Amino acid sequence: MSVFSKLGFDKGDERGIYIGFHAGRVAWMFTTALLLLWSLYGILRTGNLPAQFVVLSASQVVFWISYLYYGKKLGS
Repeated sequence: MSVFSKLGFDKGDERGIYIGFHAGRVAWMFTTALLLLWSLYGILRTGNLPAQFVVLSASQVVFWISYLYYGKKLGS
């Protein structure tokens, strides 16, 4: 018996990937909505693109890359 089994960790299966994929999607939607509202507020307040917009753009790139990766891994 391995150390991981003694601690209660089992070998991952497809359910773990599926749950992680959907949890990531929910977190991304929440983060996107929050950053979008914060960016719009910054634009309206200052008239310039705030740093939040850069973070919003980067989060979009990270999400879509991971979406494509896990989509291929899940076969969807």
